[in-house]
Amino acid sequence: MLVVPAFAQENLGARPMGMGGAFAGLADDVNAIFINPAGLSTLNKESVMVSTRISEGREYTMIGGVETTPFGNLGVGYVGSTDPIDGLDLSDWEGNNPVKYTTQTLYVSLAKDLNKEMRMSQNMGTLLLGMNLKFSSRKLGTASGLSQSVGSSFDMDLASIFKLNDNLSLGMSLQNFLAGEKAREILNLNTVEERKSAVLYGASGKLLNGVVTWVVEGEELGCELRPVKGLAIRAGRGKDCITSGIGININGFGVDYAYLQKDSPVHYWSISIQ
Repeated sequence: MLVVPAFAQENLGARPMGMGGAFAGLADDVNAIFINPAGLSTLNKESVMVSTRISEGREYTMIGGVETTPFGNLGVGYVGSTDPIDGLDLSDWEGNNPVKYTTQTLYVSLAKDLNKEMRMSQNMGTLLLGMNLKFSSRKLGTASGLSQSVGSSFDMDLASIFKLNDNLSLGMSLQNFLAGEKAREILNLNTVEERKSAVLYGASGKLLNGVVTWVVEGEELGCELRPVKGLAIRAGRGKDCITSGIGININGFGVDYAYLQKDSPVHYWSISIQ
């Protein structure tokens, strides 16, 4: 069986990456599809986002959209990435001179605010629930353009966010709940599966009347400063590097940028409309 390493911990949107990749406890925009779908229930209108990563030899694209419905907020997302192959044992692969692998994952998300369904008092906090259905495939390719499938899978994520109040939230996302045999054959298919734990958990909070947002998720932490309306400045510490970023939003149209401080710089760009 061929096991292909991934760079999944870096396959996030520009806003989460600007905050060190910590987002499971915040998840308050379209990026939630790929990290903690429960957060989609906080969106009160339709939203779309396109994001890309720019780094040497690697291609990455993320597309997501959210629609509000009477049954909850519905999200649809796509992640496609192409990465070079270095130092792998390819004895089990029948092709010649494989040089890259391509991974594609389709997400279908549903999120609900249970307080609206159960008419609970806001003094007791707010419980948000979400789930993802994921359809994934991976191919190995050669410089000549030939490719061979190395598997496909179907899996599920289950997620929740508990908002104690307007200034403190706790989030948890159980990745790959089904953990089927085919999913194990093609590891690291979605955005966060390279992490050691199958469970993401984090916290977020707001300070100074929402001017500052902080996030913590395992070893990762970050913050977002909004000094004036429409401008966000971000910084964080990921697992192996310092991150920073900036975001500009004018009348619902947003542009976000993030930078990972590495020997080979990594840049992220996202465009969103809400």
